[in-house]
Amino acid sequence: MKKSQAKNKIPFILDTDMSPDSWVAVLFAALHPRADLLAVSVSGSGEAHGPTGARNAQRLLSVAGRLDVPVGYGPPKPLRGKEHFPLLMRVIIDRMLFQRPPKPTGALPVEDSIDLISRLLREADEPVTFAAVGPQTNLATVLLKYPELKSKVKGVYIMGGALDVPGNIKEIAAWKTNTTAEWNFFCDPFAAKTVLESGVPVWLVPLDATNQVPVTPDFLGRLRSVNLTPAGEYVYKMLDLMVVKLRAGTNFYLWDPITTACALDPSLAEFSERCVDVVRIAGKEWGRVIDAQECAPIHVAGKLAVKRLEDTFAQVLSLPPLGDARQDSVDSTGGKIPPY
Repeated sequence: MKKSQAKNKIPFILDTDMSPDSWVAVLFAALHPRADLLAVSVSGSGEAHGPTGARNAQRLLSVAGRLDVPVGYGPPKPLRGKEHFPLLMRVIIDRMLFQRPPKPTGALPVEDSIDLISRLLREADEPVTFAAVGPQTNLATVLLKYPELKSKVKGVYIMGGALDVPGNIKEIAAWKTNTTAEWNFFCDPFAAKTVLESGVPVWLVPLDATNQVPVTPDFLGRLRSVNLTPAGEYVYKMLDLMVVKLRAGTNFYLWDPITTACALDPSLAEFSERCVDVVRIAGKEWGRVIDAQECAPIHVAGKLAVKRLEDTFAQVLSLPPLGDARQDSVDSTGGKIPPY
């Protein structure tokens, strides 16, 4: 990581399940002026299959003009357990809802995520921030295999869990009896537990927080009204497809972009300390986040700054006004880079 590249930026790795909202997160992280995006790592146990998800990540990075960013994918199975997203859904997500950008030329070779993450941590001149917005399998594997690298992790922002609201398992798999878990933790609760108890600083952005920011027609209209980058045009097209055509009458949320935005600007959420555990006993509460009596407290997101979040998404995905280089910051706090 060159010093010039890191100036006023956050060394940053996005570990993602390559779901539709993750497509937004990839483009957002690739364009965000505060992100020194070191890599996009794809969970092999998430919505997309690992190899295909990695190639799709490269397609998105090409749209953003960031084929310099390395991409990897991780193990296809969770640390323990056998839960996974429905196969038909994964096949459709692999095809990006049949809205895949063209295959890029000149992309870097796809790597193994465990090797990629561990190498980047070793090489980093300063601790790295993660947005881990899929099952935690990749990061948990790295921390278990290379515990000496914990000191190179500045913090992990996790999209996962449902604390005081219902889970979302049945929204996708109506035949499941689980009403309390969220999909990322449901797919690999042992990995989630590993990261939460690893000793690295953790900021959790659960459904309780992300439920505050559905994609609304007003927000879509806002995106349509600004001068979007090619990446922004793709985001608008995908959100319009998801919200207006495929999920009409139901809410769609920017789960992963919200968490990514909070990792780059923690002031977008009110965080409080809380002791939590993850249910790892087979049954209808598998993957549920519960309160714990004793633990190393983590930071849990509560109220979100909804308007500032929407403003940030629109600004990052739009072309800068003429004469505005927008090199160092997103103007979400009066023109200054928020404290970090």
